[in-house]
Amino acid sequence: MEKETEKYIKDTYKSAVEKYVKATNEIGLWQSEQYVFNKYFKRQDRILDIGCGTGRTTFGLYMQGYKKITGLDLSEEMLNKAREINKKLGINIDLIEGNAIDMDFAEETFDKALFSFNGLMQIPKKENRLKALKEIRRILKKDGIFIFTTHARNRGEEFKEYWEKEREKWEKGIQDKRLFEYGDRITTTKNNREELFIHIPTHNAVVHLIKEAGFTLIEDFFRPDKFEESKKVQEFSGSCQFWVVKK
Repeated sequence: MEKETEKYIKDTYKSAVEKYVKATNEIGLWQSEQYVFNKYFKRQDRILDIGCGTGRTTFGLYMQGYKKITGLDLSEEMLNKAREINKKLGINIDLIEGNAIDMDFAEETFDKALFSFNGLMQIPKKENRLKALKEIRRILKKDGIFIFTTHARNRGEEFKEYWEKEREKWEKGIQDKRLFEYGDRITTTKNNREELFIHIPTHNAVVHLIKEAGFTLIEDFFRPDKFEESKKVQEFSGSCQFWVVKK
């Protein structure tokens, strides 16, 4: 990933740190996450939590008995907060600064991996997301499982008009020049203090990306179809699609 793109991602997360700390302290694992983790992860597995942020899923998994877990994130600010929580909890999880596209791990190091809260789609450009998936496949052992989430551009009538207008902008070349491709968005929080980049894919686009990376899709579901999450979870995270793939 180009240095300017990496810097772009890091900069967007500097203002979101406290939001993630609050989620780590007050929300923890979602019902839907507990379902997929308990279904596919074993307590003895060596697990990599990619894009761990301030440790919401990392600490949540550790507290449920998944002790061989490592957290990886691109943001030093996020990791510093995660390390503070790590110390406060009196545990010693490895929390490493690193890039999902080029990880400093040997081949077949981990049994399982996750990239929660739509983190894979917060990597700009399809070519970079594909590189990340191939890198994740590289560090997984044979038959290793990778779990991630995305938004779903073709689910929800409330966004249909928005994406139609965005398509028109792209066709006319008048889209936000900070965006890289159709499907990209820069979202703003309620207080207008934070801007975050994310790509919103279609279901078929993710299926093709998974195949291109060499993974096999074994389960996917739209979260609201299976779970009614708490109000706090819904406020923190919009509806998303879960993906479970196998090396």
